[in-house]
Formats: sequence, structure tokens, C-alpha cells
Amino acid sequence: MKFALYLGSFKNVKVFIHWTFSLLLLWIIISNSRQGMPAMDILWIVVFVLALFACVVMHEFGHALAAQRYGIQTKDIVLYPIGGVARLEKLPEDPKQELWVAIAGPLVNIILFAILSGVLGFTGFDLQNLEEIKISPQTIIPYLASANLILAIFNLIPAFPMDGGRILRAFLAIKLPRAKATQIAGGIGQFLAMFFILFGLFNNPILMLIGIFIFLGAAAEVSHTQQESFLKGFKVQDALMQKFQIIGIDAPLSKAVEKLLNSQATHFVVVKDDVAVGTLSRDEIILGLKEGGESALVENFANLTPMKVETFEDLNEVWRKMAAEKRKVALVVENGHFLGILDQENIAEFVMVKSAMNRP
Repeated sequence: MKFALYLGSFKNVKVFIHWTFSLLLLWIIISNSRQGMPAMDILWIVVFVLALFACVVMHEFGHALAAQRYGIQTKDIVLYPIGGVARLEKLPEDPKQELWVAIAGPLVNIILFAILSGVLGFTGFDLQNLEEIKISPQTIIPYLASANLILAIFNLIPAFPMDGGRILRAFLAIKLPRAKATQIAGGIGQFLAMFFILFGLFNNPILMLIGIFIFLGAAAEVSHTQQESFLKGFKVQDALMQKFQIIGIDAPLSKAVEKLLNSQATHFVVVKDDVAVGTLSRDEIILGLKEGGESALVENFANLTPMKVETFEDLNEVWRKMAAEKRKVALVVENGHFLGILDQENIAEFVMVKSAMNRP
């Protein structure tokens, strides 16, 4: 993964830490140093943050390992300054399976809270020490226990994109269609988001930002699920594009620029001896112009390992795969013969047209 440091893997799940995480640590060190805090106290804050994010990794592994039980793999886990993300190939469609996958993360934090609380009870720690805000060897465990409890409670808020939103959707989907369950859960989440925004506006700006995050996340989840639900039952051939721009693999980029400026196309099919061998995107053209100029050849900047799909494949599965692999275009073949392309933007238009036609 670009701009991320590989930390290792467990159960075939790779763990990365994004470069922006270093900015969080740098901010902690600089801001506290300016306030005159002793170096040892700053060190313990950094240790606490690292320990907390280790708990976040375990939270995400809760999701990943639960998903593995149902045959769903996790591409990776990435740590950001605001938390971690486990990139599952897909979410289970069975509501009961989704329930277990969603609840597994907060459950890990609750277990960690119980373990750390047990350690405190065994050592006879006096909670009066928590009146001192400073993180130290004596207070790091109770603070870490409290942080895990807060993480669990926060993630159980019944609103997307938190785990609580998926748990609510899973319960509703036991009796309702998945799209309808998502719509209801998303509406509840957006109602809570408005409360956070209004309350935060007059009390705490952070709550307002959380509310905006929840509102946008709920809207995105509803839109995504509705599109996914609508695509079920359609095949790749239903959204096949047979009119597209082509360009020779040995053509100069100046030819690609000419086609780009004289059409609405943002992706071109690259051909060699009249056989489709790859694709060339607008971004690849711009990159080529910067690095090689107009005389550079298309083959040096084209994607010559494009995604290829068959006409009989489920459109929903292909669309999901394209999104996961960040592919804007795929070549469509039938019995080894190239027929056309599948474009993500065209799939979105396909959904809008078909849904409009099916409205009463």
C-alpha cells in the first residue's frame, strides 16, 4: 500500500500504518514540549497512544477474523491518526453473519477492558490515583482500560459508519430487505448525527465534527447498499458499452490528447494489431505528458494488465470488485473475444435509468 509502513501480518491479514500517523506523534511531542512538559512525561503519553492503537488493531482483527469464519477475506488493516480500518472484501449478506462480524470489534474492546480491570483489581490499584491526569507507569493501565470501554461504547452508537449502525442494520435485515434495513438504520444514524451537530455547535466542536462524519457516512452507506441491491439480477452484458474510443499502442500521446479534447471519454481502449491489450486513462495521459511529453508512446504509460470480465458474470459482483480494486474500467470478453468495456460511471448511469424506469 502506498504511503504506508508494513508492520506485519497475522492470519494472512497484513497490517499497515499510514504515514500521517507520524504527524500525530509529532504533534504530541511538539505541543507538549512547548508547554514545558518533562521529556519523560511526553514519552509516557506516546507509549499510551501506541498502546491504544495496538488495541485498535486488535479491534479490527476482531472484525477480520470473524469475517474469515464466513469465508470473507480481509485485504489489510490500515492505521490512521483517527483510528483503524479493516478492508474486508465484502460484508456478509446474511444478517446473522453480519451481526457477528460487526459486533466482534467492540467485543474485543470489552474483553480488553475486562482483562485490564482484572489486572488493576489483582494489583490492588487505588482508583483515587486517576484524579491525577498525568499518564505514568502507575496510571497507564487504568487509562488504557477506560479508553477501551470508551472505544466500545462509541463504536456501538447505532449509526453508520460505526459498528453500531451495522449491528442495527443486521437486526432489521432479519425481517426486512437489506436495502430497506439500511435505509432505516441510515435514517436513525442521520437523526443522531443532527443531534451531535446541534449539541456540538454550542458546546464542543469535536462533537459537531463527529456528527458531520456520521451524517455523511450514513448517506454513503445507504447509497452504496441501494445501488448494490439494485444491481442484483443483472449481468455484465446488461451494462456493456460497445461504443468507446480506441488508440494504438504505438501511437504518441499527442494522439491521445487529441482524442481526449475532442470527446467526453476519459478512458481509451489500447489496441495492438486490432486486438484490445489494455486501457489508457486521462490521469495516465497527464502523467505521460509530464514525464515524456507529447512524443512519448502510449505503451509506456497505458495499463497493459487491465481487469477482464465475462459477459455472464453478475454485474453486482463485478461492480464490487472494480470498486475494491479501484478500477474505473474493465474489458468485457466472451469466449475469449473482446466485446466492449464496463465503466463505473456508466454503471451508475445504468442504475439511475433503470430505477427511473421502474418507478410507478
